[in-house]
Amino acid sequence: MTTNGIELFNEYNSKAMETLRAFGDLSVSNVQWFIDKQVQLNSTLMQAGVEGQKEIAAAKTPTDAAQSATKLMQTWADSLTGFVKESSEKTVAARDELKAVIDGAVKLNSEYASMAYEAGVAEVKKTAKKAA
Repeated sequence: MTTNGIELFNEYNSKAMETLRAFGDLSVSNVQWFIDKQVQLNSTLMQAGVEGQKEIAAAKTPTDAAQSATKLMQTWADSLTGFVKESSEKTVAARDELKAVIDGAVKLNSEYASMAYEAGVAEVKKTAKKAA
């Protein structure tokens, strides 16, 4: 392997490692976001449940208790709907980010494969000239 070949190989490896780092960062970021959202959702549901149960227990009439229970159910439904909506949006964004990283990796491989081929052809020509 010539000096140019080694430099090309080292440069490719460096860029490939940057791509792997991007995959890792993207994965960690998305997992952390989903964990944080799940914790937030659980906290919201539990807090609403406690407050709703207090309202139901403090109700003076069965109608008031039913209204408090309905309010609690609506709060839970709204919280879950919001979570699903945000999660769906985040999933689409993560897919787009991942596609960009993969596209970058494919482009990198194509560019360096082409450069390696050209360097190889140049080396073969150089060797053939010396032999002639």
